[in-house]
Amino acid sequence: ENEVIPIKLLDTDTISQAKEKILDALYKNTPVSRRPQLGEVDLELRRGNAGIKLYDHDPNSEKDGDWVRINTLGHYKLDQMSQEHAKNPKNPQPRFKLSARAEVALDSTSFDTIGAILARNYQDSIVLSVEGGTRFYHLTRPEVVNEAAGGEGGTQRQGKKIMSEVFLTRLLATKRILQSYVDDLFQALFTVPGNIALPKAIKYLFDFLDLQAADMGISDPEVLHTWKTNSLLLRFWVSLIKNPEFAFDIHKSATVDSCLSVISQAYIDACSTSETKYTKDTPSSKLLYVNEVRGYKTHIQQYYNTIQSLPKMEKMEMDEYLKEGTQTNQQYFVTESALYELAKYGIMYSAEVAAALNEDGLTDTVQTFEDVVKGLNPQHN
Repeated sequence: ENEVIPIKLLDTDTISQAKEKILDALYKNTPVSRRPQLGEVDLELRRGNAGIKLYDHDPNSEKDGDWVRINTLGHYKLDQMSQEHAKNPKNPQPRFKLSARAEVALDSTSFDTIGAILARNYQDSIVLSVEGGTRFYHLTRPEVVNEAAGGEGGTQRQGKKIMSEVFLTRLLATKRILQSYVDDLFQALFTVPGNIALPKAIKYLFDFLDLQAADMGISDPEVLHTWKTNSLLLRFWVSLIKNPEFAFDIHKSATVDSCLSVISQAYIDACSTSETKYTKDTPSSKLLYVNEVRGYKTHIQQYYNTIQSLPKMEKMEMDEYLKEGTQTNQQYFVTESALYELAKYGIMYSAEVAAALNEDGLTDTVQTFEDVVKGLNPQHN
């Protein structure tokens, strides 16, 4: 049974953007590594038995000097064709056909365009690429000053520019839509669970940092807060939020990347013990989470305090936990690779490691360490 999948396209979409939306709809539950790439498929506009392949730029693209406007769906007058068919059904109905350039399996190939064109040109200037002196732009020529060589006396062209304030309403609306998800993620990451045990690695790491601070006579709570923040929140969670493709087989578009950067920055600000100063020059994307960051700061400190109050984890318990984890996931570990990375670290910081071992009174271990380093790096003295 054929399934009808509605796909919303804009007449401002480039051909690549249209192909990406179609592929996203067809393969929404498929890992990106198993999906056809944009360069592997062609988008064809068919009317009756006739059809033409659509490209981002071709000999019929609009040109102005060395500037070339990227073709959009509006360039091919799809809305006009759909209206003609609606008025007179004898006129062929325009349809899209997505076909593979190579041997790429596609679940579906044809899509009606009636009712799919939703918007007009409203986006800001976007320069996509420069090839051989030819400059490509999406919708509106970007601002260009002194095009002629030498600057003075050159022809000045002023492209259309939309003020950033125009997008403020949409920015706030997008934040309202996403806010519950951002809050849920924050609560999941920085709350000690009541019904399940806190990951042992986090407890052991934080206990170790507490012990180091005590041994070194560090009483400033901000120092310990910074250690814990750098070791877990910033190094691990913020990095994963900013780059979800590290853990998931997904495609991260430029738009999604910019949104995740805003959320990541809010979490980074929440981890700081100092008050962030905001001025008139602070970007609006950073101002979005001013109120939330204040609450996040308090929550993170409570998170640290709660972990500190839990019973201390003994080294034997942690060793058993690591052994169990290694046995369970041994098919995912490459011992040689891990040893290689440790060897690089040991060679690079051999003097510092030896000094630290001596300071801790582990003189026998120092000699063993130096022998290992010499074996790995014969040039080491």
